Amino acid sequence: MDGLMDGIGGQMKTFCKLTAQSPAASYVPLPRFLLQDEALRDISNDAKVLYALLLDRASISRQNGYVEPDGTIRLYFTLEQAQTKLHRSRQSATRIFRELEYSGLIIRKKQGLGKPALITLNYPADAKLIAKEGEDA
Repeated sequence: MDGLMDGIGGQMKTFCKLTAQSPAASYVPLPRFLLQDEALRDISNDAKVLYALLLDRASISRQNGYVEPDGTIRLYFTLEQAQTKLHRSRQSATRIFRELEYSGLIIRKKQGLGKPALITLNYPADAKLIAKEGEDA
């Protein structure tokens, strides 16, 4: 185990070496198309991370049956959740959501005062996706 001083507050953070015997870390998938697609190259890394978080939430929504009759996955992710997860201000989180909307990667549909927006995720038509077993990509 190696220690590293945390810049804020000077608290000691302990790290473990990743070995072949280490348990798998919990992770959020970052699609390769966000890194490789020329049309998406100007999207900020914050927007790419938010998209990955939305994709992770979509997989949970799919498992829980939040699917429209046409197969679209219903997804809710508030501005406040984005602020917390990304450690950004409300203004920054708003900008990041807009960036994803303008790029075409998400569509947000307002639900009315006090209700979270319904989010639909999109992906490039030419993106290389991994099909679930028994399905076509």
